Amino acid sequence: MIAENRDHYGFPKQNTQQPSKEEMLKINARIEKWRKMIPKIPQLMANNDSKLKSRLRKGIPEGIRMLIWPCLAEIDQMKIQAKRTYKELIESQEISPHDSQITLDVMRTFQSNDLIKMDTITSQSLFTVLRAISLTFQDMGYCQGLNYLAGSFLLLMNDELVYWHLYSLLTKYGCLDTYINPTNTLKYFYALDILIKQFLPDVHAKFAKFNIVPFYYAAEWFITLFSSILPMQIFLRVTDIFWYEHHKTTFRASLAILKIRKEEILTAKSMEQVIAILKDQKFFNNFDPEKFIKIAMKDFIFSKKDLRKYYDLFAATQKK
Repeated sequence: MIAENRDHYGFPKQNTQQPSKEEMLKINARIEKWRKMIPKIPQLMANNDSKLKSRLRKGIPEGIRMLIWPCLAEIDQMKIQAKRTYKELIESQEISPHDSQITLDVMRTFQSNDLIKMDTITSQSLFTVLRAISLTFQDMGYCQGLNYLAGSFLLLMNDELVYWHLYSLLTKYGCLDTYINPTNTLKYFYALDILIKQFLPDVHAKFAKFNIVPFYYAAEWFITLFSSILPMQIFLRVTDIFWYEHHKTTFRASLAILKIRKEEILTAKSMEQVIAILKDQKFFNNFDPEKFIKIAMKDFIFSKKDLRKYYDLFAATQKK
């Protein structure tokens, strides 16, 4: 049972107001619209449907999120293409060389969360999922940071669904390359640097003054997809969009964080102060998720074509 001072995800309660009766009616109407859309999602995704994009940016209501995410992540297709089932993996007697590191990371995951404290059912499930992933993707093994992503998912769904959503991220969304070789993130940081210079030139100048490159502060954002830095409600909204818009979402969320913390960054007196500002895990606890999404999606307009161009520019620099 979750204590009264905790939200239903097990985190300390923040200053959030309960929705009014009118707001609840609107939420229920949105849930009904989503229910009607569910059978159409695969086709809508194939057609790059603008209505689906718009609804995802407005956020999936909590009461129906776990019916929508498996459709967006194409979990049924993941199960077909996988060589082994989750049941086979968890019943396997194989020895994973990563068990000790996984155990340590489970102990470090969301230490303020009542549901993921060591020796709870949730913490045991977190170990089981991460171990199954390490057995599935043996070239990768285990990558630190996955624990936060898996832990966040476990607060929403059962361990088997967590496994398949991680499987989708690693395969369909190309995250495996990042986890196998973290230097693969350098092209993302190169692109992010260009975007910061374009949209937040004063922040870019401050970073240049202190010789701060995106790797110093954004590596954790990209590896954990913000699950370790943003509170659950904002993380869920960002992830709703990520399933459809892929890594453009990661760049926009990164730029939103920088814009929201801009004044503090510009008045910082040292590199250490800037990094501390950007690694502060508590700042966004009482930040309005709707406001965060609006900043991320409306203030930073660029295309996938732009990102591909930046990746190509990075690749050219590596050939010199």
